Amino acid sequence: MRPHPPQTIGFPRESGPERRTILTPTLARSLTDAGFDLHAEPGIGEGIFIDDTAYEQAGVRLTTPDEVWAAPLVLRYKSPDPGDLTRLRPGQHIGALFHAEGDVDLLAALMSTKVNAWSYEFLADNGQFPLGRPGGHIAGVQAVLAGTQALQHPAGRGVLPGSLPGAEPANVVVIGSGNVGRAAALTAARLGARVTVLTSGPTSRDEYQAAAPTGVTVLANDRTVLREALASADLVIGAILISTHDTPPMIRTTDLHHMRRGAVIVDATCGYGPGYLPTAGPVQKPGDPPRIVRGVLHVKVDVWPALVPVTASHAYAANAAPYLVRLAETVLRGRDDTAVRTAQITANGVLAHPVVRQHARFYGITR
Repeated sequence: MRPHPPQTIGFPRESGPERRTILTPTLARSLTDAGFDLHAEPGIGEGIFIDDTAYEQAGVRLTTPDEVWAAPLVLRYKSPDPGDLTRLRPGQHIGALFHAEGDVDLLAALMSTKVNAWSYEFLADNGQFPLGRPGGHIAGVQAVLAGTQALQHPAGRGVLPGSLPGAEPANVVVIGSGNVGRAAALTAARLGARVTVLTSGPTSRDEYQAAAPTGVTVLANDRTVLREALASADLVIGAILISTHDTPPMIRTTDLHHMRRGAVIVDATCGYGPGYLPTAGPVQKPGDPPRIVRGVLHVKVDVWPALVPVTASHAYAANAAPYLVRLAETVLRGRDDTAVRTAQITANGVLAHPVVRQHARFYGITR
């Protein structure tokens, strides 16, 4: 195999049945315009109906998997299977939506292969997480749609989150005002629901209030406010930013007694461990019936964007393009980029991100 030019980025096909891809012609042009050489596997876009010709016209060289995985920087949409990481050599760089803090096998593989891993969802720029916006927006929209379907379940409230003459609109409570929560609130409000958003505190309440959709009530969350909101809710969307093994519960089993029979709770962010919505139970598969606990229906699905691969791929790639150019410049040209550095989760196999280290300790990993 010939050595790659130092400005080469490899784009392997995704693992298993995954249809999404980070490489669209839009992203390809952004990277080639910045002077990078792109190598990709043939058929990389077939899951979203993009043929190889479109990539070649955007300046992508289609080549073998071995050539692609040998590039100095490898970029994917989702993290590879742990076994795929053995294709990489120590010190090589790979970027993806890893979510490795919830996967002990992936953490172990990242460390044993001694690679430099960059996880898009951790990239922080001016206190924001810009690469989480498209996925969060999709999850927020789909959480409302899934909740609407669950309300129509035989055991559900039987209400429609729309405004119709003679019928009361549904009451929708959204816990969280980040990417997921804002998209959920906007979607529910546009459907005609009566929406209340509970923020993490007065500061986030005031920040969101200025941008909240018309008619949406914004309150700082506390136990009293939450209890009152739950008592009148038809649909609750749980959309806090981070839910970890030690996140305290927000809605407890005892709180369900105060909710309307047939109300629905949708866990839209699906963290690790029991988290803030323990009554939701384990993650469900798309299409599974709601889990019913004390007369309240629960939906907990963590693959919303994967269900709309065309929308997700194009939205994600377009949003990520300027940041992936900066990542490539950091890795391949030595650019000093503070925002990009926040996305690094392993450095030559050593855990490099505080959130990842926190979760690794839960699994007994201390390195």
